[in-house]
Amino acid sequence: MVRVASLFVALSVLSAPALAQSDRGSTRALGYAPATEAPAPAWEARFGLSAANPGGRESGLLNFGGEVLTPRVATLNDRLANAFVPRFHLGSSLNVNGTQYAYAGATWTFDVSQSVFLEASLGAAVNNGKAGFVVPENRLNVGCNTGARSAAALGFRLSDRWSLIATLEHFSTTGCSDNPVANAGNPRGPSNFGARLGYTF
Repeated sequence: MVRVASLFVALSVLSAPALAQSDRGSTRALGYAPATEAPAPAWEARFGLSAANPGGRESGLLNFGGEVLTPRVATLNDRLANAFVPRFHLGSSLNVNGTQYAYAGATWTFDVSQSVFLEASLGAAVNNGKAGFVVPENRLNVGCNTGARSAAALGFRLSDRWSLIATLEHFSTTGCSDNPVANAGNPRGPSNFGARLGYTF
């Protein structure tokens, strides 16, 4: 399953620039038009797939992820300064046989060009993972059910409304450090990588 997800992410990232530069006439026939400029982010919904914790416990499982992002709280004329103005997000990562979590926080977007952007996200999260002294061998010991979620992303604008985003996210267990039960068994939160399709509205 990890190989399938890895291939999906690799093909998505490699094909995105070609899609973004494809012929304007043919893309319009499909309902897409290449981005004419880097738009000020508005409301956005994102959905996609990711591979769960490659190389560790729960690896080989497939996550279904989704989130909603707000517009920037303000828009500045300077591109660099504008990158420090956050958007806020609310999302979840669903896994049928592994750790699931919901999160909320802030996202910062930097427009490298009209078609390419980088993102960083940070916020609070809750999970339903296993914690404590006894954890099944095939499950992560997350330490406790609250923590922080951080993420990095590389995005490609396919049109003025559609984007393809490659993501790497991690659920941190640092908030559990003062709990002796949580620290039993070397707790570690999941790290997932994948791709999402975003729609701006």
